[in-house]
Amino acid sequence: MKLAFLVALSGLAISVGAAQASVVEINSQAAFSASGTILQNTNWDSYGTGFSLPGSPFTVGNLTFIAGQQNVIVGTGTYLNPARNLFTDDFYQGTTAEIAGSFNLFGVNAGNLLFAVNVLDGLFDVTTNLGTYSFNVSLTTATHLAPLTFVGFESSAGEYITSVKWSGAANFVAPGVTDVQLGVASAVPEPSTWAMVILGFTGVGFMAYRQRSKSAMLRMA
Repeated sequence: MKLAFLVALSGLAISVGAAQASVVEINSQAAFSASGTILQNTNWDSYGTGFSLPGSPFTVGNLTFIAGQQNVIVGTGTYLNPARNLFTDDFYQGTTAEIAGSFNLFGVNAGNLLFAVNVLDGLFDVTTNLGTYSFNVSLTTATHLAPLTFVGFESSAGEYITSVKWSGAANFVAPGVTDVQLGVASAVPEPSTWAMVILGFTGVGFMAYRQRSKSAMLRMA
């Protein structure tokens, strides 16, 4: 009886197992901010209203921006007239943000700088210590003071984001970004942790039951 009980409990722990590696998309700033603590938030508002060429690689805090061909910051006073200064590649070749440290939250405000019409897909490749995940994200135009689209990602427990590349999923897409955010998600117990807690409480209850049964048998003897 006791051996069978312990075997059953062990099976419960094994069946729960560890959390699977994954990255999920978060499509609102409010939900992203609520999911953890934002530790870096980088924008380009101080870079003036024209075009700025920051070079490549270009490092700010824990972020290093690698150009597909040439990094450029598009200012609000340019003919594209974005609502915010935006970081992009001058030749539509995409930009990669390499990330130092252990962060499992990454987010940006983004838009398409190449065309003033339609909703077109931007491609975000999120690389972690465990794998690479690709997301097609619908981006509205970022020209002529149009509002930007929030794009965020969260990796699973024990998995941290090492780089994110944004580019066009097809022609005619030049994603520009600002408010590049890094953070750490609030800790959530993994299924295996809950299994151990259940095992502990169940084991204590079983031992208490066994003790009561033994006491009752002694009184009857």
